[in-house]
Amino acid sequence: MDLQFNEVKKAVKIGIIILTVILIIAGCTYGAANWAMDSMLNKMEHGEVIENENAQIAPEVSEAVKERKVVNIALFGADNSQGPTGTDEDRSDAMKIVSLDFDNKKLKITSVERDVVVWIPGDHQKYGHFNWAYWFGGATLAVQTLNYNLDLDITQYVTFSFNAVEKLVDLIGGVEIELTAKEVGALRGQTQNSVRTGKNTLNGYDAMMYCRQRYIDSDFVRMDRQNNVINAIIAKLKHKNILELMDIVNDMLPYITTNLTNSEIKDYLISLLSFDLTNIETYKEPSGEYDDIMRCPGLGGYLVRSYSGMVRHLHANIYGDDEYKPSQTVLDNEKKTYKTYGEFKK
Repeated sequence: MDLQFNEVKKAVKIGIIILTVILIIAGCTYGAANWAMDSMLNKMEHGEVIENENAQIAPEVSEAVKERKVVNIALFGADNSQGPTGTDEDRSDAMKIVSLDFDNKKLKITSVERDVVVWIPGDHQKYGHFNWAYWFGGATLAVQTLNYNLDLDITQYVTFSFNAVEKLVDLIGGVEIELTAKEVGALRGQTQNSVRTGKNTLNGYDAMMYCRQRYIDSDFVRMDRQNNVINAIIAKLKHKNILELMDIVNDMLPYITTNLTNSEIKDYLISLLSFDLTNIETYKEPSGEYDDIMRCPGLGGYLVRSYSGMVRHLHANIYGDDEYKPSQTVLDNEKKTYKTYGEFKK
């Protein structure tokens, strides 16, 4: 009996030792992987941290969204950049709000018309186009301007140069894009490879030329083209294995500036594994496109039919809040805008 007990006792000890070794190895592996991930992410340029109190977030907004698990991240595509990430003097040729909806496990992307006339807060304190904010004060002022005019709660951002998109498309072997006859006509002579009506595999340069087209239709359709390229990139990335993805990320990081911490990036990436990335929701503001805007006299760009209506629509899409009431800041600024530039007429 004692012999059996001792054998059991010995077996338990051996089991504990084996389990301990496994945990140590697992811990070391996690530590090594974590260190490797941090080393890679440090290749990005890290931008200025934007605190809540400095982000131009209206008190009403903080109260309205506090129960909703949604993280909004501003995505800026910098134009006219000379280096990988560009400079604060670049205009944000593309402005998008990436929303991580943790309640419904959804990823949403809202494109903002860059030439809408808005009040630029902070040190500027003057009317201008949405994309002027990045030009005047970099990502911080651009985030403040989005929050001030759209009742958002953004403090995090990612900026990439258009060189980055070109490089990414080349890294994944091109993207499949359906071209209309009008788009083919506009692209003829501007692309490195010949294009035709229907499905085309575009390289990085040609994909960027496609994204930039707007004179054949409108800036709103150009937003759709940008989203088409984003969706085509995601479709290609889905078929890459983890080693291929790591190589791509490693090559792309020098082209990105963000104020997201390494920990936040890793947490978001892990969370996205549970999201439905086959159905990314895309929106545009103003949602009525050219029916909702008119040329702004004296300043160029566009006045919106209803700034408060745009904010309500945005909150319905991002937060699922159909009853949202715009902040007093938005309401007061809407009146001031029409008083300065005239009532909306269509």
